[in-house]
Formats: sequence, C-alpha cells, structure tokens
Amino acid sequence: MKFNFSACDLQVVDASAQTLAGILLDKGFGEHHFIQQASQEKLATLRFKEFGPLSILEYAVGVPVHVNSSQVANAYFLNVISAGHSVEQSHDRKRVLKTRDTIFVMPKTHLVSNDSADCRRLIVRIPADFLHQTAREFGYLSSINPIPFDAKVSQFPLAGPLFNLLNDILQQDKKELNERARVYYCRLLNSAILNMFNSNVRQSSLSNESLHRHIERIRNYVLDNITTDITIDELANLCQISRKSLYNLFERETGLTPSAYVRRLKLESVHSELKNNERIKNVTQVALKYGFTNLGRFSAQYREQIGELPSQTLRDLSY
Repeated sequence: MKFNFSACDLQVVDASAQTLAGILLDKGFGEHHFIQQASQEKLATLRFKEFGPLSILEYAVGVPVHVNSSQVANAYFLNVISAGHSVEQSHDRKRVLKTRDTIFVMPKTHLVSNDSADCRRLIVRIPADFLHQTAREFGYLSSINPIPFDAKVSQFPLAGPLFNLLNDILQQDKKELNERARVYYCRLLNSAILNMFNSNVRQSSLSNESLHRHIERIRNYVLDNITTDITIDELANLCQISRKSLYNLFERETGLTPSAYVRRLKLESVHSELKNNERIKNVTQVALKYGFTNLGRFSAQYREQIGELPSQTLRDLSY
C-alpha cells in the first residue's frame, strides 16, 4: 500500500532511530522511544508534509523495533499501517495491525507496539480545535470534548473520498493553492474521517436548514454557550439587527422563532449527552445544566423533538 508523497516538505533516508524520534517530536507528533531489536544500523526513512492545519508523515525504522509513544494533548492522530505489521499492546490486550489497518488515536494517548522490520506507518496529525470546528461546520453535535472515538481497527479504503483526498493532498504543490483552498481540502478530509470512525457525534437536524450568515453566526454562538440562558436581545445584538428583523429572519429561514431555534439546539445537545455520557446518573441534572427548570415541560418538549422520553434515552445507554 503506497501513498504518493510527490510534493513532500522533508525526506530523510539512512537515519538513526534517534534522529527519527527527534523529527517526530519536533513536528508535533509526540514523544517516541524506539528500542531496536536488531542491529543499530541507520536504516530509518521518513517523509513529511505540512498542508493547511494538517501534518502528515510516513516513517519506517527498517529493523524490528519496540515503540513507546505518547501523543500530545491538543491533536488527534490517524494511524495507518502502510506496510508490514505491528503488535499493539494496550493494558492487558494485544492486537495485530496488518497492512491497511487503521486506528484513530485520541489526544494524550499512550501507545506501545512491536513493529516488524518491514513496518511502515503513516500518521496524520489533526489539531483538536480544527477537528471540532469541522464537525460543527458539517452539522455534527457532540456533548463531550475531546470527541471520543471508537478504538476499533478499520481498513483504510483503497478508493473513495478518504483515499482520494489524502493522496491529492500529498501530491498537491502548496504554491498552487491559497491558504483558504488548503483549509477546505483539510475540512473535507476531516469529514471523511468523521464518517469512517464511530464516535459520539451526531448530525444535527438544524445543520442544513439555512445557510444565511446570521443564522450560522447564531448557531455557533448558541453552541459555544449552550448551557447558558441566551436572550433574544443578545442574539439581535450579535447580528446588529433589531428584534423585529431577527424574528422575520428566523421565520423566513427556519420557520421557527429564535427561542424555539435555541431550544431545539439545547434539546439536541441534551440528547447527545444523555446518549453518550456514561457518567450521567439522572435526567434532572442534565436538564438543569442546560437551563430547563420546568421538568414536566422539558420532558414534553424533548419527547416531541426526539421521539422518546429523556429517561428512555438514559435507560438505553445503561444497557
């Protein structure tokens, strides 16, 4: 399985494992300790490219090696075994990752593995803030930050959006694209990753109802302040329009009042938290957190929008 780094920023050959570790740390991929199982020859290779907010590298040590790595706190890492195999150790579990096997690594994750001599690993570093921003822009909601992704192993596709986008980025001459275009490529790649790996994010029913700039601004503002009491005057001031203009805008673009729009976003966030946060013990604490003080009305509104009582959502999580 080959990735085409035809326009890379850095290429290293015949390097030591120590040199490799230094580059990984310098480029923001965390600390990596390589303990070689064979000779100390300088066989390591590396290719690296920075593209918009993303950093992409592929490395191989060239000999069997024990790898002890700690990922940084502010980034996710897409890991693809592009050749050979790796035996990953996590607590009391071991699993063998073969060519094309792919995992999505959370921030601050500690990984231990034993890589074969022919193992080659591709890693895409995605800043956490950029992934969260992309999720929101594509209409996803998550009640937990950072977004928790499933630790399962997936097969990297040999066709389709993720494969095509990643190879386009690796082959793209950055001088031919402005920064805005590069960021757009990266957002599309993030979206493909969100579709590939299971997480607690879910599509919002309000995500594509209006593309008006004021509606988008209000949506982002509400999600940034989702647990606070947001007033109509606050939203009107945000858009620098009158209350009447705000009501007219929402009626035209969404068919809702501003208050109903805010309430729907809050109810979707409550649903996401009840469905995905195992630490939640009762519905009342979540309802109060999001500003719903009349619990009877809250349950009725939740059932009307979500299709079930909040207690049912919480009960389903416990099973």
